[in-house]
Amino acid sequence: MSFVDIIFLMILAAVIITRLYSVFGSHGNQEKIRIMIKPLDKNIEKNLVENITQTIKENHNFAAQDIIIDTEHLSDLDKELIKIPNFNKEHFINGASRVFEAILNAFNSGNINNIKELISKKICDVFTQTIAYRQENKLTSEVDFICFDKVDIKSVKFLKNTVRIVVEFVSEQVNILKNDEGEIIEGDENFVQKITDIWTFERSINAKNNNWTLVSTKKNT
Repeated sequence: MSFVDIIFLMILAAVIITRLYSVFGSHGNQEKIRIMIKPLDKNIEKNLVENITQTIKENHNFAAQDIIIDTEHLSDLDKELIKIPNFNKEHFINGASRVFEAILNAFNSGNINNIKELISKKICDVFTQTIAYRQENKLTSEVDFICFDKVDIKSVKFLKNTVRIVVEFVSEQVNILKNDEGEIIEGDENFVQKITDIWTFERSINAKNNNWTLVSTKKNT
């Protein structure tokens, strides 16, 4: 977490605590504090919950059992996502969208050197083999990425030391394949396809940074 994030959390915690105190009065007049956490798409993170809880305990002498974090309104998926340290749902989706475009363009251009840090060795090997096949057969792949129709997190899975997030990308693209004479042998340059890709990203659970690695790709037909 950056210094700016820490300052933001401290300020927001102070505001919430002040409001709680003005409503409930001193600890002697109130047995418990209930904190209602808004959905994650409002950028409320687990770190914020922990920060507020700790601050209330230290400054108002509330025991941990007297501070109730209410997350009943969250979806089952969001309840799992808040378990990931230093995770922000909106930031992740924005980052995954940029990575999708970068990887798509690199793969179709035949130059994946700049994206090797974003993909696993398995994915890198598959990309390399496909690019080598196109070069051997003098084929050229061209893609015109138009826009995303939807980018959604579909599931999250915790492994022993890592966490995996499955993301669905629904995008509009024009894809064509040309031979060495420039003739289109696959696709239609005037036809916009709506393509659904299912990508799986992975990172260490306790990673100090938020760098994710693409470990699996598939298309839904």
